[in-house]
Amino acid sequence: MATDQWTIADILAWTQGHFENLRPGSPRLDAELLLAFVLDCPRLDLYLRADQPLNEKERGAYRELIQQRAAGCPIAYLTGEKEFWSLSLEVNKYTLIPRPDTETLVENTVEQIRNRQNKHSESQCLIAELGTGTAAIPLALCAELMNLHIIAVDCSADILEVAIRNLQRHESLLSPRDNRIELVKSNLFSRINPPAKLDFIVSNPPYIPSGNISKLQVDVAQYEPHTALDGGPDGLSFYRYLLDTAPGLLAPEGEMLLEIGFDQRTQLSLLLKDFPAWKTSAFLPDMQGNDRVWKLGLSELPLSWKLTCSIDNRQLI
Repeated sequence: MATDQWTIADILAWTQGHFENLRPGSPRLDAELLLAFVLDCPRLDLYLRADQPLNEKERGAYRELIQQRAAGCPIAYLTGEKEFWSLSLEVNKYTLIPRPDTETLVENTVEQIRNRQNKHSESQCLIAELGTGTAAIPLALCAELMNLHIIAVDCSADILEVAIRNLQRHESLLSPRDNRIELVKSNLFSRINPPAKLDFIVSNPPYIPSGNISKLQVDVAQYEPHTALDGGPDGLSFYRYLLDTAPGLLAPEGEMLLEIGFDQRTQLSLLLKDFPAWKTSAFLPDMQGNDRVWKLGLSELPLSWKLTCSIDNRQLI
């Protein structure tokens, strides 16, 4: 890669082959994202400028990024950006990188909020989120809905600084749409003070068993913050907390929607038996058909809804 004559097309082809041996997941995309970052241009421009050679400074910056990526550092940490729900979000070493799986949680939460707003069109929807990170979930909700007040909690000032900058970046989703995101530094929900009972609680909590984190792929195990991954010895610590705490925060018809690990349904079903306040429970799939969202409610389902679920073969606990 040292020659002055190597063009953008040459360098992308070389990098793709290099990553295919070391980081085979998405070698071409990784190469394009890093080069577009170095050149400060859209990925499409790489093809429009395919015959353009890189200068020495550009090659040096790109070479450094290739080395870090080859060692396992996630692309998002190298570029400082990650797209989620078509929103460009700042990320850094303090924050978990938003994942496509979490869009399933957003989709189902949007649906439930819309159902609630159809019944109570004049009132603001009050929501609390545990573990906001980059503020990806509340911003995605605000991109789809109006008249929301979201109390987004995280335990780290460093993380909340990133969330603040993401809110500033996407201010058009907030006050112009009658939406408000309130960021709170808190250990769990201990310091939130909602103005009324909550309509919804939403969270993508840490759910990896402590002993399994070191077994994850290098990109995650060595680079992403373990506090955002570690769900305790069995991965269920935060679910226990939420199942116990949420009934005291939610309105009588309130609901809680949680992201879960694809293999945790059986464990969570057994865990729920210790928390009788919850009257309804359903596991919802992601695009791959894996259980991904756990929806819980405090009020009994109407008989007509139960019959519909039975006919549709939807499984409830």
